Amino acid sequence: MTHLEERMREKRWKLLSKEIIHGAHAGSIFRVDVLDDKNQRGSYIYKQFSADRNNEIDIYEKLKNPIKQFSKLVQVWNIAPQAILMHDLESPLKDTYESLSLTDRKKVISDILQRLSDLHDTRSNPYTPELPIHQISSEWRKWCLEEMKKLCARHHWAKSEWIQTINDTYDQLSLSNFEARTPLVLTHGDPHLENIFHYEEQIWFVDWEWAAIGSPLRDITILLQDIYDIELIHFIIKAYWNLLKEKQLNIVEEDYMKDFNYLYIDHTTMMLAWEIHKYFQGFTDENNIQKVTEFKVGEIKRIANEEKGLFH
Repeated sequence: MTHLEERMREKRWKLLSKEIIHGAHAGSIFRVDVLDDKNQRGSYIYKQFSADRNNEIDIYEKLKNPIKQFSKLVQVWNIAPQAILMHDLESPLKDTYESLSLTDRKKVISDILQRLSDLHDTRSNPYTPELPIHQISSEWRKWCLEEMKKLCARHHWAKSEWIQTINDTYDQLSLSNFEARTPLVLTHGDPHLENIFHYEEQIWFVDWEWAAIGSPLRDITILLQDIYDIELIHFIIKAYWNLLKEKQLNIVEEDYMKDFNYLYIDHTTMMLAWEIHKYFQGFTDENNIQKVTEFKVGEIKRIANEEKGLFH
């Protein structure tokens, strides 16, 4: 009997079927259909963590109350093998986002921003001091440079100057010395569109592994990693500014934009490394990684220009 089957039996649930969900996951993920102890049929997601990527379990233990409002978590097993059970939220927003019109994209994004503003609202979600405080380090820069060197070695269209762009940006802006200027709040830490679901007329977040205390712009700049439209990027910046004011989280505009710019550069670097890594693992094709790389390096340049007039 597997651990999954044993745990369903302990809950007095009958396991009707299970299906592994393939992808670049930190552990093993199954979609399961069950008959519960009240004889009700339901669909759930069972995620069993690998030993080196189990930080999410600790986060769930520390954030039981806030996470209840934003996640459809059912149960946590903190004994080996560590795992969680959550409602099956069906498809992530990323599956349908590209097919939406600009108007519908703005509507979906507005709904996400509203939920993130609820999470960041310090009046209802005072941050948990046990959580780490998010800081910019050299980690994403180093990883991205490693991945870009491999890309340059394989493809003629990959430009070595991109590597210089990233190095110069981090050095000239002293990104490793970044300190948030905005009030510190509870942040999800990884709210890209694959981790966001629309289910039962509400927005829900999964994968809280990187939750930490930080600037609210941390989550916004990660959300932007799925956005490849400058108009939408500016829409999000303005819309979130207004939402924070509604939550009485009054922030000086200069501080808001400083946090945005620095975190956007770091997270764009992070996601660029991840996208190239996925490409080498066969999860995307050459045409797509070329477009992604050109856009994200272009965004790093654009923000660096805004900050210090670099790269003229």
